[in-house]
Amino acid sequence: MPGRREAWSDVHRRLSARPLDELTPSELGILADALFWLDQPVESAAMWHRAYLAHHDGGDVAAATMAAWRAFFEHFQVGEKATASGWLQRLRQLIRDREDTVEAGYVAVAEAGWAHAEGDLEAALEHAGRAAEIGRDARDRNLAALATETRGRILIALDQAPAGLRLLDDAMVSVIGGELDPLFTGWIYCEALAVCRDLADMRRATEWADAAMRWCDGIREGQVYPGICRVHRVELECLRGAWTNAEAEIARACDELMSVDPRYAGEAFYLAGEIRRLRGDHAGAEDAYRRGHELGRPPQPGLALVRLAQGKVDAAVAALRRTLDGRPPAPLARVRLLAALAEAELRAGDVAAARAAVDDLTRVADENGSPYLHAIQGVCHGAVLLSEGDTTAALEHLGRARDGFVGLRMPFDAARAQVLLGIAARRAGDADGARLELTAARAAFVRLAAAADLEIVDALLRGHEPRRGGLTDRQVEVLRLVAQGRTDREIATALVISEHTVARHVSNIRTKLGVPSRAAATAFAYEHDLV
Repeated sequence: MPGRREAWSDVHRRLSARPLDELTPSELGILADALFWLDQPVESAAMWHRAYLAHHDGGDVAAATMAAWRAFFEHFQVGEKATASGWLQRLRQLIRDREDTVEAGYVAVAEAGWAHAEGDLEAALEHAGRAAEIGRDARDRNLAALATETRGRILIALDQAPAGLRLLDDAMVSVIGGELDPLFTGWIYCEALAVCRDLADMRRATEWADAAMRWCDGIREGQVYPGICRVHRVELECLRGAWTNAEAEIARACDELMSVDPRYAGEAFYLAGEIRRLRGDHAGAEDAYRRGHELGRPPQPGLALVRLAQGKVDAAVAALRRTLDGRPPAPLARVRLLAALAEAELRAGDVAAARAAVDDLTRVADENGSPYLHAIQGVCHGAVLLSEGDTTAALEHLGRARDGFVGLRMPFDAARAQVLLGIAARRAGDADGARLELTAARAAFVRLAAAADLEIVDALLRGHEPRRGGLTDRQVEVLRLVAQGRTDREIATALVISEHTVARHVSNIRTKLGVPSRAAATAFAYEHDLV
């Protein structure tokens, strides 16, 4: 480790100025560490290899094992599995007949990570348990905390989330308390935040993301840990309605991660797309989703929701169904996909399909137990109940969802629930209740600058329910005349516009509704009471 006041860049400058064959084995390890903290993982892995050889040739098996352990994880975490496998084999040889040493505990963590990645969760849990035991016996806080966090993640993967989260809580006490070396602090922060996100555990995510960023603010050099932690915090800020700050922070995260390890930047670009979509910037959102997809982050459900806003209902439904037919994602990701699919199916007029999506969503939310997932489920279930004509039940589900989002301090989601509550209250004959809900939702949309949602709620406050397909007032007028069997010339005469303008309106209507013909557009108009 460098001196308390010596920056890693100074360490790198000082040591790299000397010929490598003149550096001691320990100095080679310090140089490898400097390269890691200066965001040069390839160079760091190569230097750990040198340090390993130097320690091994000098007969220091314990130090050689730890250098090999770092080399293993440098390759393992960037997806170079063949090279990582080679280092794991070497680690096994190094601890042969040394099974009770602290180095064997670190090797057990590597074995746990490898088995987890290979899908052998029982073996992974056994290795992690052994590592935790060695860490405790050796009073090695870094090893004990890392092994405890690893065991927690594996238990969660084995559908034992309560037990797994208790172990994460245990490890995080050491992390937040400043008991660990920086390498392990950053490592555990990133892993624990990812788990909380996947489980939609917003309480833990909020506590730990705030603590992580306070820690990251003290890092003078290196951008990987700050970039990853910033992505997690930005997602929480989006949910809390701090969109302006989130937009600035996510731009910073994209810059940090693109310059270091683009694999982690995919999620950052996806979040940038989400902010733009919520503000009505569909072109900007598409661009961000595309860049995220190029870096390995699937663009759904965000891109499908853009298509839905554009009136391309069939495209949205197809994309969401295809994504859900793939490998089952983590609970939060699956619920968000199912919620988007339920909305798209309702827009397509297929209430039965929307009901099926909500039933699947309900199962995931019930299994997970997250208040956030239950609030999402309440909104989707309420929307389906409204379409099925069960206003009383819809009011009950939507009210619980609104209260859930309010309790979680998520103003945009709460406002969207209030819009549906306003519609349900109006259908139940409660005009005052409807106006209260809609007015409260409008105030939230104004604060957030959520233009598309503001337009919908304003229409509702004028006494109109939102139109299917996102049609403008003029397009609804044209559609009504099309449904009456009028020709383009007759429509032009009635609306005092040119036939060319009528033709353009009809084309845009068909595109928004995702229908192939005037006859299909007519059917849509009758199905949704526009005539």
